[in-house]
Order: sequence, then structure tokens, then C-alpha cells
Amino acid sequence: MQKTRFTGVFFNQTKNNGKTYYIRYKFNGKPIREKVGNEKEGVTAAYASKIRSKRTSVDRLKDDAPMLQNQKLPTFDECFYMYIEKIKGKSDTHNTKRRYEIHVKDTFGHLRLDEITTEQLEDFKNRAKTKISIKTNRPYAAKTINDWLNIVGTVFNYMNTNHNMNIKNPAHNSKLEREKVDNDRERYLEINEIKKLWDILNNRVGSNYKEYVTENMKVFLALSLSTGARVGSVLTIKKADINLKTNTIIIKNHKSNRTYHGYIHPQYKQIIQNRMESLSPIDYLVNGKPTVLNRVSVSKVFKDIFNKHFNQGLDEADAKRRVVIHTLRHTFASLLAIQGTPIYTIMKLMDHADISQTIRYAKLSPDSGKDEVCKLNLL
Repeated sequence: MQKTRFTGVFFNQTKNNGKTYYIRYKFNGKPIREKVGNEKEGVTAAYASKIRSKRTSVDRLKDDAPMLQNQKLPTFDECFYMYIEKIKGKSDTHNTKRRYEIHVKDTFGHLRLDEITTEQLEDFKNRAKTKISIKTNRPYAAKTINDWLNIVGTVFNYMNTNHNMNIKNPAHNSKLEREKVDNDRERYLEINEIKKLWDILNNRVGSNYKEYVTENMKVFLALSLSTGARVGSVLTIKKADINLKTNTIIIKNHKSNRTYHGYIHPQYKQIIQNRMESLSPIDYLVNGKPTVLNRVSVSKVFKDIFNKHFNQGLDEADAKRRVVIHTLRHTFASLLAIQGTPIYTIMKLMDHADISQTIRYAKLSPDSGKDEVCKLNLL
């Protein structure tokens, strides 16, 4: 292999005295040798140097070489399903696939990666803001729209990282501004409301209710209020994850793909212990089987309870005060703050990646300044 005057560009002489060009470069710290093409395909040393620059730079070059005029990048649809195959088995895979097929596919699925622009995504975002959800009969929430945009960005990142595409991501945060999300829910359950919720489950008897469903919901509630874990995390707690001697629970954070420890509250230990007696180590605690209970099943039961007993008279659009299943996690953190738990301890127990996610609970702390305000001499 012979050098050319261009850095990282080499060629081999063919039998017909033609030249086949190769480039060498590093990607993610690994040395790569790539065949670019031969002179019959219109490839020159200068063009091979351009391709090398493309591989090593975030800037995408316009490819006008004869050999590439008919070569097309895959469609977004093809790339999306490659990505889905990669994350198969993760807790949110089904939801991601469903969001894509319902809301994103018709707009971007048929386009090649190099045909998708930031301007198109801006237009998609603006149109999404005017759409009405069939489920809620209200405009889609800002977070929901961001989830759709993030699907596009994630697939571009996946193709660049796993398939060496090195193509500009039109959905990158620096190019496409996301909708502002106000997730600062004000509602949490007071102690008397938690008691009310347990009373509702304990009185959930009769032909209208299946006993095993009620038992599943009790186990779910006991684990949720003990750990403050997300719904998906609670549903994937196995018998093997629980140590009754130390009252600890190993919890999987599916959002960040890591594990952390939670603790069993003494009031709920008996419920958890009773469920464990008939299970094998691989069985999931909430479902009582070696399969994970569908989160929709849990959400449906609690949604009916919350709407009937906690959300009466509340405006449909009032998300801040509406009790939903995520309120259980918010309740766990809020009650910790109210009893004076240090904010960094709450952060650890909630498995927040950043203190900024936890700091909103500081306002509930008894040392948040209330006493100091009352001591002020204002007369």
C-alpha cells in the first residue's frame, strides 16, 4: 500500500495499472482502515481525503462522487427498527415503539436520514402543539411532544454511534429547542389520605373485583410507599431483590439503567413477607409470577380510585393538583422532606441523577425558613 500526498490516504495498484484508494483514521479511539473505491468509479486521492475528513469531523460533506450518486442512506423507519431491536427487553421499549408508530412514523419514516432537517422538526413540533389527544380531549402535554422529538434525536445518535454514520443530528438540543415542561407537581398524599387509600383497597371486595388483582395492588402500594420508586421499577422487583433481614430492596432504575437500594417500611413488611412466602426467587413481587405485570393494569385500577375519591371536582387540565399514580413517588419524597430529611438523603433514596431534581422538595422542609420569618421584628 502506497502513500499519497493527502494525510491518511493510501492506494493499491491494480493489475490494470488502476488505483484503489483506502483511508485510515481513528473512530472512538480505534484505528480504522476503510476502502473508498477505485479510479473506474471516479474516485481520486482528493476525494478519498474528503471522505476521511467526513469520518473525522462533525461536519457533513456533500458527496458528489460518481460512485456515490446512486448510493442512498437508510430511511428513518429502517433506522428506528434497528434501534428498537437494540433496546429490546428494556421497560420502555414498547412505549417508544408505540409513540413512534402513532405520532412520528407518518412524518419522518419514509425519509432518508440526510433528508430530515431541523426546519422539518420545527414544523412537526408546531403542528403537534395544535393536535388534540383523543384520550384526554386536550392538547398534548409539552413533555409528550418532547418525547416524540427525542425519538428522532435518539435514533440519529444511535446510528452515528453504532453504525459510524457521522451525520448531523437535526434534533440536537443546540439546534432544536424543546418545549418547556412544568413537572413540578404540588400534590402529594397526606397521612390521612394514605390511610384512606388503604381503606379503599381493603374494602375492595365483592363480585365486581377480583381478589388477586386487589392483592397485587396492595403489594404495589406497599413497595411504592416504602421506596418511592417509579412504576416500572416497582413492577420489576423480584423476590430475590428483597432481604428481609436487612429490610433492603434492590431496585432497577430503568430510566438510567442502574440499580440502587431502597428500604422496607416496618408497617408494610408483613404484606411483603406474606407475598414472598409462595414465590420463587425469580418471581416478580407485584404480579406473583415470573412475568412482569403490565403497568397499564396497575394504572387503570389506581386511576379509577384516584378519580373517584381524590380528584372530585378537579379541572381536567389541572395536572399540578391531580392525584395520579406518580403521586405515590412524589408523596414519598414530600413526606421525607416534611420530617426534616436532608435533601441529599432524599436525592439518594429517589435515585435522582442530579440535585436539581430533588431541590424542589426543600420548600417542604421544616427548616426552610418558616421559623426565621416568624421571628422577624416587623413592628
